[in-house]
Amino acid sequence: MRPLRDAGAYFRSTVLRRLALFLAVALPLVWLFVAHERGQLVQIARDESNRNVRNLAHAFAEEVRSSIVTIDLSLSQLRLSWQRNPEQFGAIVSELNAHLQGRLHLNVVVTDADGQLVFSSIAGAAEHIDLKDREPVHTHLTGVPGDRLFIGKPRTGRVSGEWEVQFSRPILDGDGKLVGVIVAGVAPTYFSRFYHSIDLGGSASIALVRNDGIVVARTTRDLTMRDSGKLLTGYPYSPDSGPGGNFQRASRMDGVERYYGWSALADYGLLVTVGQSIADANARYVQQSELLVYTGAAVSLLLALTGWAALAAADHRRRGVVSLAAAEARWKLALNATGEGVWDYSFDSGLVTLSPSAQGIVDAESTLLPFDRTVFTGMSHAEDVPAVLHALDAHLNGTAPDYTAQYRTRLRNGNWRWILARGQVAERDAAGRPLRIVGTVADIDARKMQEEQIRHLAHHDILTGLPNRLLFGDRLRQALLAAQREEHKLALIFFDLDKFKPVNDSYGHAVGDVLLQQVATRLRTTLRASDTLARLGGDEFVVLLPRVSGAGDAKKVAEDILRELNRPFMTEGFTVHISASLGVAVYPDGALDADSLLRCADTAMYEAKLLGRGRVGVHAVAERSPLELLPTERDAA
Repeated sequence: MRPLRDAGAYFRSTVLRRLALFLAVALPLVWLFVAHERGQLVQIARDESNRNVRNLAHAFAEEVRSSIVTIDLSLSQLRLSWQRNPEQFGAIVSELNAHLQGRLHLNVVVTDADGQLVFSSIAGAAEHIDLKDREPVHTHLTGVPGDRLFIGKPRTGRVSGEWEVQFSRPILDGDGKLVGVIVAGVAPTYFSRFYHSIDLGGSASIALVRNDGIVVARTTRDLTMRDSGKLLTGYPYSPDSGPGGNFQRASRMDGVERYYGWSALADYGLLVTVGQSIADANARYVQQSELLVYTGAAVSLLLALTGWAALAAADHRRRGVVSLAAAEARWKLALNATGEGVWDYSFDSGLVTLSPSAQGIVDAESTLLPFDRTVFTGMSHAEDVPAVLHALDAHLNGTAPDYTAQYRTRLRNGNWRWILARGQVAERDAAGRPLRIVGTVADIDARKMQEEQIRHLAHHDILTGLPNRLLFGDRLRQALLAAQREEHKLALIFFDLDKFKPVNDSYGHAVGDVLLQQVATRLRTTLRASDTLARLGGDEFVVLLPRVSGAGDAKKVAEDILRELNRPFMTEGFTVHISASLGVAVYPDGALDADSLLRCADTAMYEAKLLGRGRVGVHAVAERSPLELLPTERDAA
């Protein structure tokens, strides 16, 4: 009977009243604590998501910038090729698309000054299409000043019939007059290719938007492009919204509530947004939230015996969640950025921690290394060190929001590799001094090589590898400035190949092309390293002698060139005999500017042709006879 008596004591009215009073005070505190901790998880999820989407928007904006630079360089090179060699322009476009190896495909069209189609790289395109009402063409035809890149709204191309984003530049003649427009069309999906590299949940979105709110490309889980061309309004879709930031909004495309990060490309009037749905941001904390509820229930039932343990466990759990969220925020960018690695540097210990991928990129011996400015200077290219340290100091001092630098690092085999490093201070002490900086590192060697190849194609003749008209003009201007500053003379030798047309007619253009390549190779050995031999087009060449004592020096070089060209050439099994007519002009004796000097050399060349070809013509000073002609050794014989 005693156990029954003991059990009955729990139901006495005094005990029940005290229990009710105790629970009335304790249970609200317990469940208020549970509600507070769940709210903390929501806040942590919000902060983490905002950091992640902002960092990803910045990273993807840089990728888009690199893509637009590649497109613009390609468009500028194609424009030069069209002006120089329109007959072969289709082959040049095909060669460029082949060089891009499928990463990017350009649909290229060219119009005249009235907006009428004169060229299309699209097979089967109709002729005589009027494109002057199309935005990329109309913008240049209606008087937008200067040589500027224009990015149009995504729409179906009238020539291609495909959904594309069109980039255009004006075609200007030598006097700066508009003679046409060149347009390159790119599929919008090219700007949405980053979606597969992120891990923000099934409702994530990436969008590339113009400043006026027109969607260029937008990608979500279904990978469709149905939103391209739609109009978005409000913050941040206006030119004065700033360089980047965060916002929260229910999408006007699909109604999903998201945290968004955005980064502006002010040079191109574009911005990139990356969004993670609130549900996906909170999903990773669902288990913690449910655990808090179960813990609250357990604490409510066993409060007298386990209250202190539940509170300690909840506090420990809260601290663990915050620590886990901070750690994952530091590593998230690297896990989402394809091909990038993570580094974490402690100013107190002077040690840098590298992820395995970062270790491979910089070719380090270990993932934990001592590191300081002296070590960095020893492993980096001397030309890059000042700019990198300036960018780092600007961020550490708080004048720049983050740290970004491109530089060459020395590998253990002695080779150099271009890398892109990004970072941001993660912790500061009470005085604002940095304690820790974390960031990513990426191998950009291939991109740098591609940019260098594009720059080379823009300034060199494709057939001979010699400087083209654009590069020669720049070197001539620099040489004239040096001659004016140092008060010395320079000379031009302008020539074309006599008997070259019969070679093409008799043996074909393939033999003629090989002959031009052999001419370039042979004449390079005749000239000094400081001289410039350039091909202006066809069989026309010009030589810049940046320092001569007078016309006699230039005449001697011209005679050496003529002597080399008079020697037979062996081309594709044929022995070919050619010669040349050369014209010499000297600065400042004959002219004082680049264009006049070229005209004087050209005039001297044509006077040499009129007097029998195979000669060197020297443009004389204005007060003297207009032209001095020097016969070759063969003529004297």
